[in-house]
Amino acid sequence: MRKANRLAAAILAVLLLVATAPAFGQPDDGSTKTNPSGSVEKRDANSAQATNDGTVDGVEFIKHFKIGMSYREVQAALPKSVEQDTLNYVTTDEAFVLNVELPGSGEWSASFRFDTLDTPIRRPEHLIEMSCTASLSSRSQSFDAIVGRVTAAFGEPVKVDRTAEKIQQAGWRVGGSVLTLEYSVMPNGIGNNVTIEFTIRKNGRRAASADDIA
Repeated sequence: MRKANRLAAAILAVLLLVATAPAFGQPDDGSTKTNPSGSVEKRDANSAQATNDGTVDGVEFIKHFKIGMSYREVQAALPKSVEQDTLNYVTTDEAFVLNVELPGSGEWSASFRFDTLDTPIRRPEHLIEMSCTASLSSRSQSFDAIVGRVTAAFGEPVKVDRTAEKIQQAGWRVGGSVLTLEYSVMPNGIGNNVTIEFTIRKNGRRAASADDIA
């Protein structure tokens, strides 16, 4: 009797194993395959993010930074595709300087200056100045076009100076900071070399006038 019961139990176990086999192998046709597709979608999203971050635009870049940001906040805001130089401490200025190269057209580069506390171990604390520069081989981006893009991002400029032949300037108030644009053109025998430089620094006065931005 016991042998018969063991035999019946063994047969039942084999039948259950056969019935549940698809669960351990390839999913049934009716399954949603949520885990595999989720992994694929995640990989695709990461790839798209890397592709989108491959090219960095100067105007879009400066929108992510504000004077007073901590060093960690600046690092978190930097795109993963930028190339960072070694962080340097400038003893004469008592400030840390971080230079980065931005991939993409225009050879954009940026420089960040951080203050530090008077402690035995110096470390970068808060952003006190930022500049972003590009060198172009021609007038692929006109002065007025760049002013228009910055105005769309930060509001109407305080000053726009088109009087100089080789250097044109514009400035904006950005919170308690001043953003300046310097657009210089130098003939090179073939066409023009255009240098674009943005600078953001803290404004010492409560309200910046047009004369403060130069």
